[in-house]
Amino acid sequence: MNNKNLLILILTLSVSVNSLANEAVFRPVETLFSAMSAADHLKMKAVVTDDFQLLEAGEDWSLTDLINVVKPSEYKRRNYFSVIKTRVYSDVAWVSYWNKATFNNGKEESTVAWLESAVMVKVAGQWKMQMLHSTRIKAESIPKDILLSEYVD
Repeated sequence: MNNKNLLILILTLSVSVNSLANEAVFRPVETLFSAMSAADHLKMKAVVTDDFQLLEAGEDWSLTDLINVVKPSEYKRRNYFSVIKTRVYSDVAWVSYWNKATFNNGKEESTVAWLESAVMVKVAGQWKMQMLHSTRIKAESIPKDILLSEYVD
């Protein structure tokens, strides 16, 4: 293998490994919102640390506070995300992203959007969310050139 092909192989593997690492870091975000959509409190607890903190609409919430507002509903929630930036520093990582959810009960549909950031830490080799900061925005405030991908668990 010549040097040029070796360099291309190394760059390709590096991008692939980085991409997989970023996906692993973001997985707790996707899983938390999927669990919230299903009102699955056990799954919500499984993806966050014991000292989880949510900064929501100017308030400081614990996981218990969040669980108290996540109730089964006639509305089906669909979650869409677009990652802005991910940074990994050993066993700590943070991610910023656009978050959009649609709520539909078969008669009505509404859309809600947020600009969010989350801090993840590795616990027993797995990424868990330790902190989530959520800023609600108008759905039309998400930049038009952003591609939001639906997360289906």
